[in-house]
Amino acid sequence: MTVACWHCSNPAPAGAFPAQTPDGPRDACCPGCAAAIETIYGLGLDDYYLMRQDVAPQPDDQRQALDCALFAVPELIAPHLSNLPDGQRLKLQLGGLTCAACSWLIEKTISQQPGVLRSSVNLASMTLSVDYSGQADASQTAQRIQALGYTVTLPGDPRAQADEQRVHKRLLGRLALAGLGAMQAMMYSTALYIGVFDGKDAPYEWVFRLASFAVATPVVFYSGWPFFQGAWRGLKQARLTMDAPIALALLLAWAGSLVMMATGGKHVYFDSAAMFVFFLLASRWLEQRQRMTIQHAYRRLSDTLPQAVRRLDEHQLPQWISARQVAKGDRLQLIQGDIIPVDGTLIEGRGAFDESALNGEPLPINRGINDPVHAGSRLVEGNIVLEASGSASSSLVAKIAEQVEHAQHERVEVVRDWQRIAPLFTGGILLLAGMTFAWHWSAGAALAFEHTLAVLVVTCPCALALAVPLTLSSTLGTALREGILVASPRQLLRITAVKGVLFDKTGTLTAGQFRIVDTRTVANHTTLPAAEEDLLAIAAALEWNNPHPLARPFQQYSRHPGMTALQADHTGVTGKLLNSTWRITGAPDLARPGTTCLQLLCDNEVRLYVWLQDPIRTEANAVVRSLADLGITSRVASGDNAQAVDAVADQLGILERRAQQRPAEKAAWLAQLESTSPQMMVGDGINDAQAMVAASVSVATGNATSLAQRAAGLFLLHDTLHAVPALPQLSRLCQRTIRQNLAWALLYNIVAVPFAVSGLLPPWGAALGMSASSLLVTFNATRVTRWKLSSC
Repeated sequence: MTVACWHCSNPAPAGAFPAQTPDGPRDACCPGCAAAIETIYGLGLDDYYLMRQDVAPQPDDQRQALDCALFAVPELIAPHLSNLPDGQRLKLQLGGLTCAACSWLIEKTISQQPGVLRSSVNLASMTLSVDYSGQADASQTAQRIQALGYTVTLPGDPRAQADEQRVHKRLLGRLALAGLGAMQAMMYSTALYIGVFDGKDAPYEWVFRLASFAVATPVVFYSGWPFFQGAWRGLKQARLTMDAPIALALLLAWAGSLVMMATGGKHVYFDSAAMFVFFLLASRWLEQRQRMTIQHAYRRLSDTLPQAVRRLDEHQLPQWISARQVAKGDRLQLIQGDIIPVDGTLIEGRGAFDESALNGEPLPINRGINDPVHAGSRLVEGNIVLEASGSASSSLVAKIAEQVEHAQHERVEVVRDWQRIAPLFTGGILLLAGMTFAWHWSAGAALAFEHTLAVLVVTCPCALALAVPLTLSSTLGTALREGILVASPRQLLRITAVKGVLFDKTGTLTAGQFRIVDTRTVANHTTLPAAEEDLLAIAAALEWNNPHPLARPFQQYSRHPGMTALQADHTGVTGKLLNSTWRITGAPDLARPGTTCLQLLCDNEVRLYVWLQDPIRTEANAVVRSLADLGITSRVASGDNAQAVDAVADQLGILERRAQQRPAEKAAWLAQLESTSPQMMVGDGINDAQAMVAASVSVATGNATSLAQRAAGLFLLHDTLHAVPALPQLSRLCQRTIRQNLAWALLYNIVAVPFAVSGLLPPWGAALGMSASSLLVTFNATRVTRWKLSSC
């Protein structure tokens, strides 16, 4: 006697591999599944078997042994570790996940591991992120995942992509068979519907019915097998899933048609069943394809990064090293044709860079000394030396990956919301079908069966399930194509409610490219350096690693080699030189109109004043006017002096402005504004991050610091503000499309269900209506991809 394996639902010899659980023994098909069952029950996570919608993976002992070997090599683990303030974060690639229940099970299991602070599974990308207190224990984490029957590898493992391709091909094969079968079945059934077989041609009617049966049966039981599996697992656990009415409709259509053939009934429904399977699989395939668009776009970008790069040693001789070994401050030699491995600053030479992989711009961009260059760019002309601003994991490409992952998690939550109400919806469908059958019973069992089948088919919730996630996926992909990275879909949808925008000044409304316009030394009677060039060298040493835009103009000077003990804060930088304390900070009282003044102090005595000027962005005026036309008030909050802030605000026509704002003061002003209406914060610096977190919508510009990027819900990949006034239009388009899709899906059910219940809609018409509804929702969602920033 064989039974279904409690874990993976494959056939299992009864009693051959019993798994001991608190509820009694459970049959398993192999020792691996038995171990997985006992592990899940032992951790107190047996609710997994009530939640899941698809079969659990079957453990593969040989593959598990190979995968475990990966986690015993520190050099292989290191590239996938990142440091946290209280420990480490590890990212892993998962396999075998089929539904939200799998995510829940893995998250709960890993969270119980000693030393784990939190864990998060991204079902869309099949990745796991684990935060540890202290050093990461990758081996134990991997063993726990494998004990559940899932596979785990390091990100980038080609086997994970191979598994993904295998699943995709299997779904595509089922879809192709369903499409061919549906067309053939419809061809045969058309002749039956129009009644061409009469009199002496009546025997051919049996031939066509048998042909329809022959082509529809593989479609129902092979292409439609995932729906039967899902329904059976749910019934075993006394849980209704969306697969239940689908499987019931398929089984009734197929079995009922056999009964009709045997009893000489008038209609068969093989064509309806085949069409039903085809359009369900088509919707599932389109949803999968849309969901993975952004992830694949990032994967193509990251795959272009080089594996090795030339690093200059202390003798300025190039040595080949792994791109993963690059650290902040390394000098990298790049020649024409090379791809930039890390973010950095160009310190020697000039070059033309193809940045299309990052911003979609086809024309090369010229860069010179002190200009920033991003990983993923291609040097199409020139030879340069680049100073790395960090490791590969801290590059713009890596940050895009993190924000894409965050966006994927938010989209998964939307799907989970639908999954929570799906059992209620499914129960309502089955109840309605039962009432329909009882209502029409007096007209005959055959007619009652036909009307019940129409109800089950027409109420398939595919369109409702696809309405929101497909639209969000299309919107995020379109935004990314136009240079807008949406890390938080919720913030994108909030933009239409925004009534005000708080801009940072330096680097946001201005170009962030300060230039020194004047200097003045202050006489001193000590023997300390007094020449202007010496003082500028000291200022350059203080500002050398400061990411603030005000520090960049000093990098054109040779820095003093003796500066030590550098320490930066929100008002300046302090260091030690010649037993004296040097500090560079602002001097707002001496600022001239349109300029910013800095002062260099030695032991609290001023030695040098420097005046800098930052031009306003060329597009800033148009952006502020466009926002005003939308009814959005622009404001400025800056840490700069009042004269510089007033000069910019007056030129842009911004009435509300505040100068000399510390990060907490910016956040406080924004919180005050938020109390009356939702606000947007647009900034680029470390001092903007606190305000960004407090805002309903936060936007980081293309030149933003890493902290500002991480705090933002939206990130502009292009170093321009043109996208800011276009964001409300994109948000409205997304919301309008979601409303249209939900309205159509609900309207379709409201209109079609009464016709099906009353017997006015045949099963084949119900299949056409259901499929048309799902396809309309899908194609309407893809209309978002036509949106272009240039048309705004």
